Amino acid sequence: MKVSDGTWDIRCPEKLGRLFPKRTGYYFRVDLDTAKKVLRILSEAYVIPAPRLGKIPNGSREHALYEYDTGKVFLYPRNHLKTVFHEFYHHLDNMTDGMYDSDDREGGSSSFAWMFADKLWAKFTEKTMDA
Repeated sequence: MKVSDGTWDIRCPEKLGRLFPKRTGYYFRVDLDTAKKVLRILSEAYVIPAPRLGKIPNGSREHALYEYDTGKVFLYPRNHLKTVFHEFYHHLDNMTDGMYDSDDREGGSSSFAWMFADKLWAKFTEKTMDA
């Protein structure tokens, strides 16, 4: 959510939809290569540098992680696309010096990063899913 006026800036470029051709199967989990492409496409849309991508270390209790000091997103080898959106939002906030409030608060539905992921997911599925 934009700190300045409390509005949402949801950008879902056509390029993102082209990564996922229409199909009826379950394709919401993405591998690291696809996650990297998603992060690049979103970064282009928001005109910021793309984050680096790393793999969550074995034994970690984290589901995904964004390191503000390095600008690096850490993910499992397969993640739900909404998780990639969520971590991107932390990166967007970091790269714009706090222009977007990505505070996770208490987590779950109160997290602005998850709200962003939900809103982007809704726009993405509206464009890519069969009616």
